[in-house]
Amino acid sequence: TGTRPPGAVATPSADVLVAGRTLGAGHRLAATDVTTSSWPLALVPVAALGPADDVVGRIVTGAVAAGEPITALRLLGDGLVQALAPGTTAVPIRLADADVGALLRPGDHIDLYAVPAGAAREPAPVRLLASRAVVMAVPEQPDGVVPEGSIVVVAVPDSATSGLVQAAYTGSIAATMAPP
Repeated sequence: TGTRPPGAVATPSADVLVAGRTLGAGHRLAATDVTTSSWPLALVPVAALGPADDVVGRIVTGAVAAGEPITALRLLGDGLVQALAPGTTAVPIRLADADVGALLRPGDHIDLYAVPAGAAREPAPVRLLASRAVVMAVPEQPDGVVPEGSIVVVAVPDSATSGLVQAAYTGSIAATMAPP
């Protein structure tokens, strides 16, 4: 350990969890993905997680650089959901086209449409379910991606939730990218 010059004041610090390597959006955390680092208290982000927090198995909502603190808002779960605006719900949906899901990043705005079952064979009207839904997370797909499409977690007004759930079970959900 080093010594301080006489009269020097110790800087208060806190131990925080940081990414041990760069992590991609949708990555499921393993114990080897995080490490503990001592940070000056004034620089510790709000909602930063510490060594006592269990993050193994949690999913990262957006890319995290090596050495960056892990915060509750960067992981799927309570912290992310608590950050939702009043009147908003987080809804995991399966997009009809997995390739569209691969284009999305947390923070993107998308319009979501109900596509009736059988619309690929016969043209059928699509219905707008949610305009400018905010992408909260795009979890990594396991090896052998499910052919039906990719999972995306979106924040939508409470009023759009039941339509999304209904569309998920009676047809398909398609997305278009909306301007920021």
